[in-house]
Amino acid sequence: MRTINKQIIENIMTAYNKKRLKAAHDADKRKEKLYGEIPRLSEIEVEIKLLSINLSKLFLSSPENIDIQVNKLREDIEKLKKERKSLYEENNIAEDYLTPKYECRTCNDTGYSSDDKRCSCFNKQIIKNLYTMSNMVEMLKKENFNTFDINVFSNEPYKNERLTPRQNMYYVLEISEDFCSNFHNTNVNLLFYGGTGLGKTFMCNCIAYELLNQEISVLYQTSFSLFETVENHKFNKHTESEENRINYKMIFDCDLLIIDDLGTELSNSFTNAELFNIINERMITEKKTIISTNLSLEQLRDTYSDRITSRIFNNFIPLKFYGKDLRFKS
Repeated sequence: MRTINKQIIENIMTAYNKKRLKAAHDADKRKEKLYGEIPRLSEIEVEIKLLSINLSKLFLSSPENIDIQVNKLREDIEKLKKERKSLYEENNIAEDYLTPKYECRTCNDTGYSSDDKRCSCFNKQIIKNLYTMSNMVEMLKKENFNTFDINVFSNEPYKNERLTPRQNMYYVLEISEDFCSNFHNTNVNLLFYGGTGLGKTFMCNCIAYELLNQEISVLYQTSFSLFETVENHKFNKHTESEENRINYKMIFDCDLLIIDDLGTELSNSFTNAELFNIINERMITEKKTIISTNLSLEQLRDTYSDRITSRIFNNFIPLKFYGKDLRFKS
């Protein structure tokens, strides 16, 4: 198993530091330009600072008439602030013009929110590193909507299906593209089901690539690796790797979790309970999930508990993949 070391976290934090420095530098340049055009604003800033210093000195010295002096200084400061506001309005300057403009307004490019939890933008950077380390980046460059070829699917009737495989894939493609286009506006989950070699994993990769380019955090896990991560977290906490801890947290926190090849894991009471927990928790927090499986709907019902299948059948759009195995086409 690959290892996430402290260097990766440090690299992410270094990038945040650079972003903050750039935001501060850009703010300084805007201030220099603004004060050059309107010198009175610079004078007001200096005067407010001097008055604030005098106010602090008063509190330290505690003279007999402190209340009178404090009120006078505060009134002077307020007059200067009103004058500054008027100058801003007269010159059509936004009130936050001199405030550093951070890429992430949630954490101000620190990586952490006000409650000391990792910001979602931090999680996205971690997932990008995970994709890079797993060589998924190169795979997604090959398997995306731009490289998707509808013509590999037969346009001949297939068994008792109402649509030909190609017509069906037009429908799957439309739903998948709409899923990406309206990711933040709908609460949709997808279930890809059908035999092997029919394009389910390819379509998962298409969606992953599209959303990653939109700066949406996507975690791809095969069913086997998903439960391996959960098992290591539950039963090997003392020896658990940093990567496993991050992976486990991302299972619940990422914007989109893709579970590929559901049904290939060893199904037992533990995996059933954990699968329900993952699906249920992500539904509660309105995080989206895509499940891909070679099992039919009937096999899913026979393999997993009623609680799991009820969640899937009632909250996922089922998209069936069918036709001849594409892996053996020349």
